[in-house]
Amino acid sequence: MVSHTGSTRVALFLLCCMGSLMSSHMAPTNQPQPEDIGAIITELWNSSKKLLEDYQKKETGVPESTDYSLRIQTLLPCFTSDSQPPSNINSSTFLPYFKAIKPLLNNSEVQEIIEQLDKLKLQNASETEVSVPTDTFECKRFILTILRQFSECLERVKSLNSGAE
Repeated sequence: MVSHTGSTRVALFLLCCMGSLMSSHMAPTNQPQPEDIGAIITELWNSSKKLLEDYQKKETGVPESTDYSLRIQTLLPCFTSDSQPPSNINSSTFLPYFKAIKPLLNNSEVQEIIEQLDKLKLQNASETEVSVPTDTFECKRFILTILRQFSECLERVKSLNSGAE
């Protein structure tokens, strides 16, 4: 009888080493450092505040849609399960909405927000398909609701971060 223990041990050893090597190469490498996240959040806060103010000045009299607010609050949770500020903003859920409204706003602030959200996005996060209303008035209400929800979310994140310091 031939013993397979010697070759089995070598194969097991190689399997363990290769598994560790493969997992280290597949780990996310582009995640920002905690100190960078704080700066990104501040940049997002400033951009979202300016964008919301500019949009409200441009589109005076457009009310926020209660229907959109309820749906967006459900679809766009502000925080992730990560309980440590400032990395708890749920950027992956907001990103597709900003990409969807970008062509409608034609504003450099929107592009800046997209770039900053992209830095915070989880590497394996899937993007949701967002459909924008075709009716002009409904589209304006939709955009206003997204901008307000995002701005309110960043206010909460910012207040949590200042409380954590």
